[in-house]
Amino acid sequence: MLTDDRAWAARAQLTEALCEVAELEHSLCLQYLYAAFSLKTRPDEGGLDEVQAELVREWKGQLLLLAREEMLHLGLVLNLLASVGGAAYLRRPNFPQPERYYPLGTVAALEPFSATSLERFLSYELPSALLRAQPSDDETGEDLRLTVGQLYDRIRHIITTVEEKDLFIGSELRQVDTAAVIDPEGVFDDDVTVGYGVEPFVINNRASALRAVDLIVEQGEGATEDEEDSHYNRLLRIKAQLTAEVEEATRSGRPFEPARPMLDNPVVRLAADAEGATVIREPLAREAAELFDAGYSLLVLMLLRFYSRVDESPAEQKRIQRIAFFPLMTMFTRPLGEILSELPALTGNPSVTAGPPFEFQRGLALIPERDVAHRVFAERLADLAGRARRFADHMNAAPVPPRLRHRAELMAKDVERMCRSFVEDEIGIRP
Repeated sequence: MLTDDRAWAARAQLTEALCEVAELEHSLCLQYLYAAFSLKTRPDEGGLDEVQAELVREWKGQLLLLAREEMLHLGLVLNLLASVGGAAYLRRPNFPQPERYYPLGTVAALEPFSATSLERFLSYELPSALLRAQPSDDETGEDLRLTVGQLYDRIRHIITTVEEKDLFIGSELRQVDTAAVIDPEGVFDDDVTVGYGVEPFVINNRASALRAVDLIVEQGEGATEDEEDSHYNRLLRIKAQLTAEVEEATRSGRPFEPARPMLDNPVVRLAADAEGATVIREPLAREAAELFDAGYSLLVLMLLRFYSRVDESPAEQKRIQRIAFFPLMTMFTRPLGEILSELPALTGNPSVTAGPPFEFQRGLALIPERDVAHRVFAERLADLAGRARRFADHMNAAPVPPRLRHRAELMAKDVERMCRSFVEDEIGIRP
């Protein structure tokens, strides 16, 4: 075990490693979402029959579930950070990033669903045992890549070499547990398992820290190569089904096109920390993308405040949670992301559609003062509601399918309700 005078250095090293995997979990969550949003859902979109459409809907559900589980992995990592005295960390570079950015040797990119993007996801979730079994491309015979599991092994090593009293110096009050996130109203019994496989829990000693690491790795690459429900094996099953469908389509001469022709790495404006993105030019899609990024930015700000748990009362924490988790994620992010996947991205070129940029702005950092933070949240929600309403009105006047107009209208109404709910909670909380 490390002595006291070296424990601070180990904590600093552990914080750095946890911030790196937090970036990875955050990034991979968004990449899964982008691929899921690209998948078609109806035969009338073309390239699918009824049976194929049902299969593709299953793939979409799996990718959305993987994204949700990556969010839960990120929550556990943030609890680990808090347990060793670190701060909530949601920063990440913009897309795309080259292979060299992370030690996985894998590109970070927003790409529609395809055999290529599936292979990239499989490389993210690759079991460590399989990497060791692969031939090396390096002339020295060494494979310089790491798996996510190996990155967590580094974290595990530090956890096991520092005295508990010197390592777990953070407050449990800055951590989020399952009840706070999954069951905010306390409607479930204590023994009910909600069922995402990995749920946030408080980390305050070596045993709970190692449990968190093991759960993340087991759900991602699997405890063994044969772990049926691991991310890796779920992706392998999708790959096998995709290969079979493509081969059958080739043999029979009928089309099989499961994904919409979305841009790779769409942006509203080019970012200084990424190269190779494509700017959305078509005005309606650009308006939708700007609206999407405004909502994503607000979500990040609220999650930073929620996971930092600076000085909110339980009622105020619940107020943030009521907006950030399910409504903003499911009633704004998903419908608008899917609307973007069907809107032409480039003026005069209807064959290429847009997608959600997930642009990360420099100003996305913790707002430390409670009153200031809640004022900013209220202001941004009001702005989001106004922009969502204008976008829905523009969609009503645009030559787009009625179902997209209907979704835009529902999304705008949901954002307006979120805004009212946040303000009403504020009135109920404040004297």
